[in-house]
Amino acid sequence: MIALNPGKMKNSFSIALVGLVILLAATLFNPKSSKAHCLTGAFLADAPSAKDINNFRNEFGKSPYLVMVFVDWDNYVPDNVVSDVYSQGSVLFITWEPWKAADRSGIDYDSLLNGGYDKYISDFSLQLKAVGKPVFLRFGHEMNGDWYPWSALKLGKEKYISIYRHVKDIFGRNNVNNVKWVFSVNWEDVPKDKNSFICYYPGDAYVDYVGIDGYNWGTNKPWSKWMGFYEIFGKRYAEIQNDIHKPVLITEFSSTSEGGNKGEWIRKALQSIKKMPNVQGFILFNVNKETDWGFLGTDESAKILKKQLKDPYFIDRRLHD
Repeated sequence: MIALNPGKMKNSFSIALVGLVILLAATLFNPKSSKAHCLTGAFLADAPSAKDINNFRNEFGKSPYLVMVFVDWDNYVPDNVVSDVYSQGSVLFITWEPWKAADRSGIDYDSLLNGGYDKYISDFSLQLKAVGKPVFLRFGHEMNGDWYPWSALKLGKEKYISIYRHVKDIFGRNNVNNVKWVFSVNWEDVPKDKNSFICYYPGDAYVDYVGIDGYNWGTNKPWSKWMGFYEIFGKRYAEIQNDIHKPVLITEFSSTSEGGNKGEWIRKALQSIKKMPNVQGFILFNVNKETDWGFLGTDESAKILKKQLKDPYFIDRRLHD
């Protein structure tokens, strides 16, 4: 029989207890290890107003914590939009597109790298710094598709990454610390050959969140079919988990009603999000554009969305006041 030393036993117990407390604290306060919520968000209008945000709240019982706006090159977020969004306790989520949206023409990307747009980029950064509150910014999104002039296939991998870094570095020089950077990709690589989204990742120092865009086009297009939320997002989510290890945002999503049950689609979508613990927020595209993306009025799908958003897992602005 081994003789026991009470003093050593007491010390060992104390060390073990301290270790357990540290482990529990790390689990509770590290968002990567434990998360029990998802931020709600929506695209409501080209220039969202306080009325738009209130209408969403009245319709669905929760406010969009994240409110998306699109801004093309040489433009800024209108002051009234900034004021209205934050007056409602929401947060701006800016999609900043390096092109001229009116005619879908690209800018001079070589000039950008050579400093030709530095003043505009600096002024843009200072506008966001002056907000004095969190701002989410996704620059040059869906670069793994072939439909934008800043497509990485068109620009080249090195040039796309250099442009992204050049823009963010200017924010850094201006000490813009309230902006969260979102590297946002399409749910599939188009085309697939030699076009993996991971090739265009600018590096951990340049990214706070990774976003994924995806839509269920149903039978709306000759090339499309009805697809469930997890069928669209599941594979890309897993790839990001394995390769990047950054928190994830669903940065654009919605469904048409053509080809299936839109209400059942959104019900399963939000249930799927609950099973994807690293998804920390979503942006619902709630405007009819190419098809009936919106969940509007007395439509049954809108009622189902409202019911799903009652789940406390999906949090709105009131939990962040």
